[in-house]
Amino acid sequence: MRAAVLADGSFTVGEVPDPVPGPGQALLETVACGICGSDLSAVAHTEDFLAASRDSGTESFLFDPKTPLVMGHEFAARVISYGPGAVGPEPGTGVVALPWALDPAGTVRTVGYSNAFPGGFGERIVVQAAALIPVPGSLDPRHAALTEPLAVGFGNVARSGAGPGTPAVVTGCGPVGLGAVAALLERGAGPVVASDPSALRRAAARALGAHAVVDPAAEDPVARCAELAGPGVRPTVVVNCVGVPGMLNRLLHTVPRGTEILQIGGVMTEDTIRPVVGIYKDVTIRMCLTYPPEEFGGTLRRIAEGRIDAAALITGEAGYGGVDAAFAALRRPDDHIKVLIRPGLAGTALTTPH
Repeated sequence: MRAAVLADGSFTVGEVPDPVPGPGQALLETVACGICGSDLSAVAHTEDFLAASRDSGTESFLFDPKTPLVMGHEFAARVISYGPGAVGPEPGTGVVALPWALDPAGTVRTVGYSNAFPGGFGERIVVQAAALIPVPGSLDPRHAALTEPLAVGFGNVARSGAGPGTPAVVTGCGPVGLGAVAALLERGAGPVVASDPSALRRAAARALGAHAVVDPAAEDPVARCAELAGPGVRPTVVVNCVGVPGMLNRLLHTVPRGTEILQIGGVMTEDTIRPVVGIYKDVTIRMCLTYPPEEFGGTLRRIAEGRIDAAALITGEAGYGGVDAAFAALRRPDDHIKVLIRPGLAGTALTTPH
């Protein structure tokens, strides 16, 4: 099959073996696949990414960087066929899926971060059939590709104590952060303040209904939230979607007493915090990876029902030849929110979606 293959830090278009579904697995045809912030980090900080996996005992993200890799875990696809004993939606059905598969030893592997399980930057994908969720026929399957990143925001907010009237701050308004903004508003939290250096991403947060948006270079989002919340110290939920060293420590120093910080942004390098500051303020830090799996299907329903406008977040598209250009563009957050890789697009240019 054709794919954009990562080797030596850049992508080339080439042929790789077709994945073959094993017992309990499904073979899918890729429709569209988003580029995730973790993809950017895995390419820019490959050794740190792999070291974190080894140090945490998380085998699902381990791959051999010297062997060609087909990335992409934010995908929408169509069912082609099934492996032995697997059942699921009829072939031809549009689906999304939690991006995981079991290898022959029974180890969970993340599709797109495994040399054995190529991701959505290729024409075909193998996942566990139990992970498939049909895409409603009324929904453009390209828009369904936003399910995974938005579900990270919705799902981790679901693990927090945010509820009606909870002041909340979201730092970093990529798709995950925008999912968190929408999730907080859905739960009645407020005021909800969204922070991002990118005017494009601040505008997206405002369109979702954030009560205030700030440029962190000009204004402290925690202080703005406290101002809007009114007199008194009110414990706040802070969703930190920024993978920048120093941000967590800054938040420890600025959040109100009793605050809950959800750390979603993956800092790939060593970082320094002063724990005693958080101890004195009784701050809770929750490191976020997994989330309630029902939030994945719930997020797809939100997109299909128009409760969150996924189409508005897709700012670029590219074919396999344009993956390098797409990665470069996403490192300039003033230009893009979400870029989709689509098998049928030719050339090397990054285009505006139609």
